[in-house]
Amino acid sequence: IRSDGTILGESLASQHAIHEEWGGVVPGLAKTAHEENIDKVINEALQKADMEIGDVDAIGVTVGPGLEICLRVGCHRARDLAIEHSKPFVGVHHLEAHILMARIPAERYINKDDTATEDKVLDVSARAMEFPFLALLVSGGHCQILKCLGIGKYYIIGGTLDDSLGEAFDKTARLLGLPVGGGGG
Repeated sequence: IRSDGTILGESLASQHAIHEEWGGVVPGLAKTAHEENIDKVINEALQKADMEIGDVDAIGVTVGPGLEICLRVGCHRARDLAIEHSKPFVGVHHLEAHILMARIPAERYINKDDTATEDKVLDVSARAMEFPFLALLVSGGHCQILKCLGIGKYYIIGGTLDDSLGEAFDKTARLLGLPVGGGGG
């Protein structure tokens, strides 16, 4: 991501098929899948951005909250890359990152495969969301409605009592005799 919010390259390695037979996330399997895919995901994101690791200004990584054994995989790899390439290491709060994505307008996404999409430079006033705003955060065990006042300034209005929304769906599916989805939902 560029400092103006433009997403230059991204990658995803889904674990849905790994966890499906277990009816939810199995931490040890998730950690192994992270270890097996992290370099592929990093390289694919850099390739889509048409960059090399030396071109980036800093290495950002999710530091929490989340499944600790999986976060550790990312933190160790990011730390190693930051040291190896003399780049700053930036810890990113998982939930705040989800919330702040609402402030990145869709026009900021550059799709290298779609020549019709151009990089539009927008001023800050054209952002998709201005503070204050309400956010519905549904992420693992952190399901909350928040009043977002500014970066790092949030007021929790309410949240779930269950471990996560996905687990609530799984429990309901089991009670109704329906197939249970993998990955918590």
